[in-house]
Amino acid sequence: MDNKAYPVRKSGYKFYFQEGDNQIACFGSFVSGKEEVYVNDELVSVKRNLGFKGVHQFTIEDSAYSIVYELTNILSGKVKCSFLKGTKTLSLQSQSIFSDNPKTAGGIILWCFFVGFVFGALGYTVSQFFLGWV
Repeated sequence: MDNKAYPVRKSGYKFYFQEGDNQIACFGSFVSGKEEVYVNDELVSVKRNLGFKGVHQFTIEDSAYSIVYELTNILSGKVKCSFLKGTKTLSLQSQSIFSDNPKTAGGIILWCFFVGFVFGALGYTVSQFFLGWV
């Protein structure tokens, strides 16, 4: 599949499926929640999804298809992408933005806690200075 036909995406999920002569490309941003589905370089569905599951329905040659994005592990950012014809699953792929290693996920949580603590303390100190809270 020639990826040059699609917009450049430096981060996020990329899934590719084949159905006969048709190429299906699926892109999802883990930052903005924007999901896009292309069939033969033509955008057929775009949604912004901030939940755990997103469904995109489209047709190819009078047959109903769908792409289902499902966040299966919030700590590792693991997303499962299913390609369905009607109700039958044709293909299933998954990707993770982080490692599936629990130590990596734990390190990310610890880092987020530390950054939140620093910015919270900084915000408290600045608000006391400007508002005179005691």
